[in-house]
Amino acid sequence: MRHRFVAAQADRLDKLIAAHTPLSRKRARALVERGGVHVDGGKARLASQLVDAGAVVEVRSAADREKAPPLPERYRDADVVVVDKPSGLPTQAGREGGQVHVVGLLSASERYVGLHHRLDTPASGLLLLTLRKSANAAISAAFAEGAVEREYLAVVLGDPGPAGRWADELDGQPAATRWRRLSTGEGTSLLWCTLETGRTHQVRLHAAMAGHPILGDRRHGGAAGRAWPRLALHAARLTFPQPTSGERVRVTSPVPADLAALVEAAGSSPEGLDPAPG
Repeated sequence: MRHRFVAAQADRLDKLIAAHTPLSRKRARALVERGGVHVDGGKARLASQLVDAGAVVEVRSAADREKAPPLPERYRDADVVVVDKPSGLPTQAGREGGQVHVVGLLSASERYVGLHHRLDTPASGLLLLTLRKSANAAISAAFAEGAVEREYLAVVLGDPGPAGRWADELDGQPAATRWRRLSTGEGTSLLWCTLETGRTHQVRLHAAMAGHPILGDRRHGGAAGRAWPRLALHAARLTFPQPTSGERVRVTSPVPADLAALVEAAGSSPEGLDPAPG
């Protein structure tokens, strides 16, 4: 995210940034503190500094200075955005810090970003975020009431059978994942998984506990974790009520290029794959 403008009048730096860009004053202050703002070619030190009329202000997020992966949008309205997270990109900042994550990338250009669920860093696929605070209550309630349907593609080791439901507790809490086999091939199976609950690492743990770990799962998959360069788990479909109208919105994500060959080996074509019934 980059913005360049000329100050029309003298004012505080953070107020000018908020007036000339989509950023709030809070976001502007954070960018100044990270060294992402320059005034007349020099790095700004304080968000409160007075900027003269006619000064050239350049706003550049910290994420711009690092190699940020593409973050395609699959759906957007005034309330929410659904992005297609690539494998390897964190949903939010971790304990180790760093600026390149979904929330950070969106916050660089949006006045507000609200996070309501997460995808594991090695997973890929659809992630729903709010774009204004007034949408938070409806989306939070939709998740709590099970009105948000999250569906995944997973390539697992072996053949678990035609369909089933994993319901082992995770960390002492009820957890359930429904799954349906789409195809098999080369000792693997492609599953369509639907979450009934949303526990941390749920599909990964349930698959491993059932004896059919997900390929590329280096944390829970044992030897299967070394069978593919990335976690073979993709959030392929997301259905939710639009916060203002209540209308059901369904968003899909294609099989990413770094999983296509594995999906083919498991007996399916990755092109236009959307196998679950509506």
